[in-house]
Amino acid sequence: MSKHGETERQIISKFEKQREFTFNGLKYKILDIGKPKPSKGECKTDVYILAKELSTDINIELKISIKQNDADFLENKISLERALEILGSDAQKIIYKSIISVEESFKDDFLIYFKKFKRTEDKCIKIGWKFEFINKSGGQRSGKMILNDSQKIDIYSGSNLKRDKKDSLVNNVVKTNSGVANYILEVENTKEDLNYYLDKLIPIEEFAVKQDVYFACKAINYRVKPDKWDGNRPLSVYVKWTLEDSKMKSELIMDNPLGIKANVIGGNIRDILKKLNISSENFEDLSPYLSKDINVCL
Repeated sequence: MSKHGETERQIISKFEKQREFTFNGLKYKILDIGKPKPSKGECKTDVYILAKELSTDINIELKISIKQNDADFLENKISLERALEILGSDAQKIIYKSIISVEESFKDDFLIYFKKFKRTEDKCIKIGWKFEFINKSGGQRSGKMILNDSQKIDIYSGSNLKRDKKDSLVNNVVKTNSGVANYILEVENTKEDLNYYLDKLIPIEEFAVKQDVYFACKAINYRVKPDKWDGNRPLSVYVKWTLEDSKMKSELIMDNPLGIKANVIGGNIRDILKKLNISSENFEDLSPYLSKDINVCL
């Protein structure tokens, strides 16, 4: 189980052991508790609690998003569809303004690796860069997003998620909006008693508007030796590879963020290598076919 998953389990266990708790000066009895599970993917709520206030019989829902203090990601694997949910109809324009601010870092990156460099293995060709929301700056191809309060709240709460994620299963029963978080809990460990964590709950709306949200563009490469890449990710920036007069040429495309996925570019690279009779066995023979302006790692 992941560290985050273990934290969720421990927090749920603390509530289950007590069954009753005090929150904001009122006493509650737990009616239902569990981890919401969408039909696919992930929702924003990590711990769902339905409880009844003992003096009034009024129910409340605590839909808690757990944030590990060492966690960076807010939203990864961002698609155009998800970006439109968060940022509205101008999503591509907003993302473009963000990535263009670090344009030089894309231009300076290696597009072809004849040898291993840092964490990139040898015999790799750049497909492009995926796009992620994170809560702190994340390297060269990273920067701050310009977002309004509503957009920040959605990133943390998931209020614009698809209905099948909003209405997740809790203990095999569909709970309306159970996947939309209304509280956030920042934790370092789970060693304290339940009251400690109850006191640390912060309403999502209050927490989110105070946060800076950053973007990070992470490389996806076609790895020639295994003939694969890391999934069909939407690309914030991609490399348009062409073969003209037996020369392999490249062009960075930045004005269609998330509009093209990795499989399209990866498949095109595979086709070009096939035409040139290049494989992992003779990858070094690719060099004479490359346009001189391609940045390579030799």
